[in-house]
Amino acid sequence: MTVKDVRWPALAAVAGSALLVVLDGTVVAVALDTLASSFEARIDQVVWATTGYLLAVAAVLPVLNYLTARFGSRVMFLAGLLLFMAGSGLTALAWSVPALVLFRVVQGLGGGLVEPTAMTLAAGFAPPGRMGRVMGVMSMVINVAPVAGPLVGGLLLQTGHWQWIFVINLPLGLLALAAALAATKPATPSGAPTPSPGRTSPVPRADIPGLLLLTVGFVALLFALNGSGGGGPSPAVTVTGVAGVLLLLLYVPYALRLRDRPPALDLRLFVRPGFGPSLGIMGLVGLVMFAQLTSLPLFAAERFRLSGLEQGVLVSALGVGLLVSMSAGGRLSDKVGARPLVMIGSAVTLAGALGFVLTHDELPLPALYTLFVVVGLGFGATAAPTVAGAFRLVGPGEQAAASTALFMTVQFGASIGVTLLGLLQAVVEDWVFWLFLVVAVAQAAVFTLGSRLPRAVSEPVQQPLTSGQPEHFSSS
Repeated sequence: MTVKDVRWPALAAVAGSALLVVLDGTVVAVALDTLASSFEARIDQVVWATTGYLLAVAAVLPVLNYLTARFGSRVMFLAGLLLFMAGSGLTALAWSVPALVLFRVVQGLGGGLVEPTAMTLAAGFAPPGRMGRVMGVMSMVINVAPVAGPLVGGLLLQTGHWQWIFVINLPLGLLALAAALAATKPATPSGAPTPSPGRTSPVPRADIPGLLLLTVGFVALLFALNGSGGGGPSPAVTVTGVAGVLLLLLYVPYALRLRDRPPALDLRLFVRPGFGPSLGIMGLVGLVMFAQLTSLPLFAAERFRLSGLEQGVLVSALGVGLLVSMSAGGRLSDKVGARPLVMIGSAVTLAGALGFVLTHDELPLPALYTLFVVVGLGFGATAAPTVAGAFRLVGPGEQAAASTALFMTVQFGASIGVTLLGLLQAVVEDWVFWLFLVVAVAQAAVFTLGSRLPRAVSEPVQQPLTSGQPEHFSSS
């Protein structure tokens, strides 16, 4: 088996498109002060431009399994890219904070379609023995965003027009769309999923009740989490959160009893050995990633009085470490498996986070740059091997469902990370100390979960969870 087994042009086109979506999130991370000033609003109001995006991504994820089964991953990937571009153009025209948040929600709906379907498509571009290499390449390309995003955002903000951080998505999006159309091809001439030889695989009926339970419940819970800052949750936020929890709890017996159609999210993936710990790790990855992305620019501005391009350099230092370790970690996981890489990477990140907790008020800026390069090196070694290992545990027909579960968990964790930033800024003076103490505890949990990942590089794939479910992409 050689690298020729991997469809590199298609992989590059899909990864580049996903990069565009992820890049936007890191660009906005350094623009909160500018947006607040432009709209004469408070930071806790403008931050909903980020939380609204996360909520929109979370809302679309539970329906993605049905949509990919109905239309195919390629169609949903392209549709998501177009929707993301439309949201970018509208956001650049925003005239108020509510309009800004609304149009960022449109972006989030598109981004929620692009990222998971990009991973699903990428998983079909290589055989199982090269899964780590493919996921490493995807992670490496996507994780250019924490390096380039803050720098690009700072440069664009120096023009004096914040709109450029969204307008730039339009020409880049057109290039990504053209590349994806040229390098990928539909599973059939009609774009529908391809049935397996010798049998018919009708598109499953939509699980409308399950979609409603998951979508409304998940969004309500995230809304409550993101709205619990300031002086504490209001009665309306509390009721919304309780309603969200109840809806999600109701989904469990509903999904387990469902027999006439595939559930919107198959809960049996969560109890599959190795896959459950992978979900836990990726949830913590989302928490730690967004806690750092949103807090480091504010820390740089607060302690060193940095702004614009300088404000984003500290985040870029983290991104440099991520860029290196994501690529190397994916390739190494093909040889040694995910467990040792995740445990070593989480230990390094834990040590770096504790170092920052103890010295953030004393270290000079150059030392902090070095520290976060090291943190990025450790942190990146946990994500790519975990994702690659998780995909090795599912069959081809389950990859869309696996992508949905993984990305839902990441978005939920990311929302918690953003919420913690808002909560701690509101209730404690040294919010940096407490936030990164939480980051350190999260990395200790990643270390524990990493010890439960499979020892072997590859294990026999179990039978598909849902019989008769069509494949969601074409690897031909």
